[in-house]
This record gives sequence, C-alpha cells and structure tokens, in this order.
Amino acid sequence: MQQERGLSSGYLGSKGQKFQHELLQKRKDVKKSFQKFLRYCHHKKPEYIQKFKDLETIRHSIDKLQLNTNFVFDYYTRLIAEIQHDYLQHVMSVDDYKVKNILESFTNISFMKEALGQIRGALNGALTQQKQNNQELLNRAIHAKGMYDTALYRFEATTEYDFLKAFRAIEKSSDYQVIQTIVKEVFLYKKLTTDIEPNQWYIITTHIINRLYAIQLKQLKLINDHIREKTDSVSITLIINVLFFMLFLIITAWLSLQLKHDIMKNVKLLSEYKNAVDRSSIVSKTDKRGKITYVNNKFCLISGYTKEELIGKPHNIVRHKDMPKSAFKDMWQTILAKKPWYGIVKNKKKDGSYYIVEATINPILNQNGEIEEFIAIRNDITDVIKLHEDLEHTQEDLIFRMGEIGETRSQETGFHVRRVAKYSELLAKHYGLSEKKIKYLTTASPMHDIGKVGIPDDILNKPGTLTQEEWETMKKHAEIGYELFKDSKKPLLQTAAIIAYEHHEKYDGSGYPRGIKGEDIHIYGRITALADVFDALGSDRCYKKAWPDEKILKFIKDESGKHFDPKLVEIFFEHLDEFLAIRDRYHDSSSFMQEKKA
Repeated sequence: MQQERGLSSGYLGSKGQKFQHELLQKRKDVKKSFQKFLRYCHHKKPEYIQKFKDLETIRHSIDKLQLNTNFVFDYYTRLIAEIQHDYLQHVMSVDDYKVKNILESFTNISFMKEALGQIRGALNGALTQQKQNNQELLNRAIHAKGMYDTALYRFEATTEYDFLKAFRAIEKSSDYQVIQTIVKEVFLYKKLTTDIEPNQWYIITTHIINRLYAIQLKQLKLINDHIREKTDSVSITLIINVLFFMLFLIITAWLSLQLKHDIMKNVKLLSEYKNAVDRSSIVSKTDKRGKITYVNNKFCLISGYTKEELIGKPHNIVRHKDMPKSAFKDMWQTILAKKPWYGIVKNKKKDGSYYIVEATINPILNQNGEIEEFIAIRNDITDVIKLHEDLEHTQEDLIFRMGEIGETRSQETGFHVRRVAKYSELLAKHYGLSEKKIKYLTTASPMHDIGKVGIPDDILNKPGTLTQEEWETMKKHAEIGYELFKDSKKPLLQTAAIIAYEHHEKYDGSGYPRGIKGEDIHIYGRITALADVFDALGSDRCYKKAWPDEKILKFIKDESGKHFDPKLVEIFFEHLDEFLAIRDRYHDSSSFMQEKKA
C-alpha cells in the first residue's frame, strides 16, 4: 500500500508519463495482500471490504488523471494509518511479555516504514513535477521525517541488540545516506534541488524499506519460535484435557440417547394430540402475512376447496361479505399483540353458500418470543346458529301476530302495525340508533297497543265520543301492555314493555299514563308515538275518517315540541318521501300475499 502511494504520486506528478506499469503491478500485489489481511480481521471485515471498494474508485480516478497529487497522497496515508491503528490495538492486547516486547519493536519499524513511505511518495510527486517545488508535498515530507525520527527513537530504546545491529548496517548504506541528504535539504531549506530522477529515487527508498521489512521477518521468526516452545510445554496438559474431554463425550452420548428416547416419546404424544384435534376440529395455519400454510381435511370438506386451492392463498379466500372489516381488524390487532383471539366467524364456501364457526386463533411464538405463525381451531356451529335464527324469526312472528290481535279487536287492519314498525325503523335509523336497538324497536313496535286486549269491546269499538269514565278505561291499555312484559328478562320483550307503556306520553308532559316529558320518555316511546299518530290520522277508524295529508302534516308540524320530539319531527319531514312510500306499499287494500312478497 505504501509503494502504491508513492507510485500513484509519481504517476500523477508526471501527468501519466511515468510509473504506469509499476503502478498496475503494485496494485495486484496490494490486492493479494488485502485478501490475506481479511482472514485476520473478522470483526471489521465488512468495513474493510467497503474501504477496498472505495480504493478502486480512487484508482479509477487516478488513471484518468482526475485527482491531484496532494489529495491522493493524503487518501493513501489515512488508509494506511487506519490499518496501522487496528494492528496496534492487537499488539496492545497481547499478554505474553516477551512477545509483546518484540511486537512493540516490530510496530516501531512499521511506523518507520510508513513515514519513509510518505517521504518516498511526497518527494516522488515533487520530483515528477519538474522541480516546481510543490510546497504542500514538501511540507508532507517534512512532517513524515518527524514521524520517522520519533519511531526511530522508540525502536532504538526498545529493540534487542541483534535487531539494532542490523539497523545500524542499513544506516551505513549509501542508499540510506542519499535519502538522509535529500530529506535534510528539504527539512532545512524547504525546497528540492537534487538532480536525482524520480525512478531512481523510488528504487532507493523502496530498497531501504525492504531492508527494514527484512528485520521484521526475523522478528516474526523469533515470535514463532517462542510460541512453539510454549506449545511444547502445554502438550501434556493438552493430552490430559483430551482424555477428560473424551470421557465427557461418552457421558454426553449416553445422556443424549436418554434424551432422544424422551424426545421421541413426546413427539409421538404430540402427533397423537395433533391427530385428535384434526379429527375433531377445523384446523388451519397461516404465516405472519396471513397466507395459508396448512389445512386439515375437515377444513377442505366444509369449505369445498382442495388443499392445493388453499395453500399459499390469503385467508380471505373464505371471507364472507357479511363479516365487517372491523372484526378482522380487531382479530389482527389481538393476535399481533401475541394474544389469542376468540369469536364467531361467518365464512363463504367455494359454491357461494356459507358456514359459521366458533374460532380460536393462537399466535405461535419461537424461542425468542417472536411470532412464527398462527394456528386457528374452529368448530362448526352453522346448524346451531340457523336454529337460533329460526327461533328468533318464530319469536318475532309471534310478537307480530299478537300485535295484530290487539289491532283486530279494535277492528283495525294488521297493516297498521306493519306500517308503524316500518315508520319506527326509519326514524330510528336516521336518529342514529345502533343496529341492535333498531332491530328490537322494529320487532317490538307492533306490540304498542297489545294492552287493548284488556279493554271491553263496547268501549274499544264505540263509534262516537267516549265519556270521561270510558276514556279513563281506554287509557289503561298502556299499563296493561306494560304489565304483560315488564317482568321478562328478554331484551326484546323489555323493549315491548317500554313501547306499550310510553307511546302515549307527550313531549311536553301532557300525555299518559305517567305524564313524563322530554327525554325522560324513552326514545322507543318517542319514536313509536310519532309513527303511531301519523298512521292513525291517515286511516279510517270506527270513531273518525282518515285525514287528508295536508291536515296530517300540519298537525305534526304544530305538535313539534308539544306532542312530539322536535328532532324526530325534523327527521320525519327531511325523509317524508320515504314515509309516504312505506304507507303506499302497505296500504290497507293490499292483500296479505302482496305484503309477504314485499
């Protein structure tokens, strides 16, 4: 590397006219040395590979004469200094006293070689520039002389006699004297007047550096001899350690056989557990991205897909459109937090039909506590859910029929309760109630007048105006309806109790049976009140004729804040077309079959 620095300086200084062949050869030598060097610097191997790539870029720029001599000289000098620094750290970590002393002497010669290499490179660049006295290069040479002298003093103070004697012979050589003379001139006068050719200067300085390297080779031989002696002294200890190690291996082998037996036993048990789960449940596994990696036969049987159609696909291949995205978002947040997820999932079969499962999804963690994959175990509950839905539909139908019975006793058509249910559903939706509350309200609203079953026929169907006593009797139908359902634990029947009890209360508190007002009236009661009155005013009754639309709408507007909740009245008029469409669809002249089809 030092020689490449000097040749690069000379090549740039001569503008590519000199040292081209020598430089290319030296780069090959550096590459071989670098590959050997990588074997011993494992902790910094990636870093040095990157440095060598950067060096190749610098070389390319040198070949094209795109860099100046000073920059290239500094670049090589920094790179060599980094390598020396790493080497010095290794030297300081040696704990053998004799080896450490020799390595310190070896290191001092390395620094001498590096300083001499800097002098060679700096002055080689200056000489090739036809004695223009490049002051920056001369200053670098002067600085390098200081480094050389410092390393020389340390070498003379620490090295053994034989190595010092070899160095004194170098000092007496004519080449060394030439170097000293030229460097002394530069140091004293800061200029270069010698007639020496760049090629000759390079050969002289390289010769001295190689002689210093020869001393280092002798030092390395001495270190190897010392290590060999120490190796012989520990041979007996090594043999004893080997015997103990062999005994350890025998014991370990025996324990391994025992452990292998236990492992095989556990593997067999795990296999049996897996088979038991596969036979009884729907099982699948996915990777961290949600791609299917395993399905058992029951999964294929219920989904209608083959294993080949499922493996590698995302799990949403069986996702049903009825499942909201929020459910899967919650699922992923839970299992990515390394917690199990439980829930009911509706899936789609290959033929488009569906099945419903009770699912448990567990994240599987590796030895580092990281998620490796997910396993899902499901039980088919499709028949149970369908039975439950059938029961709900039966319950809803019974409630509806009971509402019709109440209306029939007062000689009103069953379409009144259907219209009230639809009006209530529409108001609740635009009011912003939850889907569950809307369903309860829609299903239970037909029961609003169920208490009329307890009112005598002569009052219920009286064509004229009721007396005060008859009116008080008529008003009791709200409490009768409430009493029928108030003790039920079922949410649907509790909703029916509220509607029956409060649908005649008025927003200003003038209603019955309790005279409560405002939002003290349950939203179910406020909604049903508006829906019931709107339909009743537009229908014929035994005591009146149907009102025209203009009169009905005016009445509802006038009663906003009195009879009705103002917000609900506002919703009613904003969506009046929808209410009128419901009335037209379920008018009293419609046949029952037409209504069923709708």
